[in-house]
Amino acid sequence: MTAVAEFSRPVDVSRLGRTGRRESIEATPAELRALAARMKLPAIHALSARLEILPWKKGQIRVHGQLRAELDQECVRTLDIFTSTLEAPVERLYAPDGAGGRKTEEEEREVDIDPLAEDEPDILRGGKIDLGELVAETLALSLDPWPKKPGTDFTDYSTDGKAAAEPGKKPSPFAGLAALRKKD
Repeated sequence: MTAVAEFSRPVDVSRLGRTGRRESIEATPAELRALAARMKLPAIHALSARLEILPWKKGQIRVHGQLRAELDQECVRTLDIFTSTLEAPVERLYAPDGAGGRKTEEEEREVDIDPLAEDEPDILRGGKIDLGELVAETLALSLDPWPKKPGTDFTDYSTDGKAAAEPGKKPSPFAGLAALRKKD
């Protein structure tokens, strides 16, 4: 049983041609509501992307472009809902199923992580790439995990301001309470 993506725009790469092709996609209101629920956002008002699909090295397919979204988020400082615009690059490589060879058992047991290495290409199954799901995944990864409403600067209430101004002196965790007591 396979899950159905909320925002699906499959593209058959067998009809890609040598020069590739460009696609512009946009989510419908129903898709926007479903994506907002999936990403636990108050609302997504608009989501669109301009993408280029190109044949790449070693039989791979490269998809790159830009997404644009207008969405509501909840501020972690004030809990207010605010609207923001997000623009993010979309970049993904796809390799045909079975390309790249199988790893031996020993290679699969070894875990060597290079943070600067390029990501492994996604597997191209059935000769189709779902551009909608690619854009949805990129949007989810581009969201700020701690969204802050513009104009809500952090105020340090842990001190009365004097201890923070003295270099090298660590403020007491009770300095804020002492400052409140002095005001009474």
